[in-house]
Amino acid sequence: MRFFENNVAVNQTDRTPMQVLGAGLPRCATSSLQAALESQHIGLTPCMHFAHIAPNAERGDIVLAALREKDTRRRHKLLYKLFDGFQATTDFPASMFMDDLMDMYPDAKVVLNKRPGGGSGWVQSIKLLTFAASPVYHALCFLWKTDRNVAAMWREIMEVCKSKLSLTANELLTVKHYDAHNAWIHAEAAKRGREVLEFEPQDGWEPLCVFLGKQASRDEPFPHRNDASEVRMVVGILYARGAISWVALGAVVFGTVRWLLNRQLF
Repeated sequence: MRFFENNVAVNQTDRTPMQVLGAGLPRCATSSLQAALESQHIGLTPCMHFAHIAPNAERGDIVLAALREKDTRRRHKLLYKLFDGFQATTDFPASMFMDDLMDMYPDAKVVLNKRPGGGSGWVQSIKLLTFAASPVYHALCFLWKTDRNVAAMWREIMEVCKSKLSLTANELLTVKHYDAHNAWIHAEAAKRGREVLEFEPQDGWEPLCVFLGKQASRDEPFPHRNDASEVRMVVGILYARGAISWVALGAVVFGTVRWLLNRQLF
C-alpha cells in the first residue's frame, strides 16, 4: 500500500539526469501527476514522491539533513543521494528544494502543478496533513522511526517555508502561503531562464505531453489518485499501528517483569 510499502526499485548508480521537476505543493494533484509521469505515455519511472519517503527511515534521515543544511554544496550532495535513480519528481520533498533541483538538473522540465480551486481549495486540503504536527501523533506513533521522521520533517518544513517564502507563522498554510510558493517557483525559474508549465489535472494529457515532447493519450483518462478518503485511511492506519505498538510493548514489559519476579508470564 502506498506510504507503507518500501519496495520502489531504484538504481543508485544511475546518473541519468532528472527529466521532470513537479514543483507544486503537496495536495496539488501530486499523486496524479506522478501516475501520469510513470505511465506508458510518458515513461519516466520511477518518479520520486513523498510516498517513497514516508516508509523509508534512511531517506527520511536524508531529507531532514537536507532541510537543516545551510551550505549549498553539502545540501546538493545530500539531494543527489536522495534523487539519484529517479527520472522525475513531484510532491514533497522536491517542492521544498526547487531552487536547488533547478541548479542540479538544468535540463529538467519544470511543471507547476496547481490545486483546482486555487489557494482556498489548497488550504482546505492541506489540513488533512496537519496531523503530523499533532502531539497525539507524536506520542502515539513515537515507537516508529519513520513516524518520528515525519513529525520532525513537518517542523523543519514550516521553518524553511518561513525563510524561503518570507512568511510569518500566522501566514503558514494560508492562501498567502500557496500564492507565495507559486510565485517563488516562477521567480526561481526566471532567474535560470527556465520555462514553467502551469498544470491542473483537469487540463488532461495534452498540455503536459506537448510540454514534455510526448504523444498524448487519446483514450485513457488522466489519472486521479490520492483523494481525501485515501489520506484519511492512511492517517487512520498510522494511528492504529502506533497504538498497537504501544500495547505490544506494554505486554512485553509486563511479561518480562512477571517472569523476573515469579517465573510466570501471566
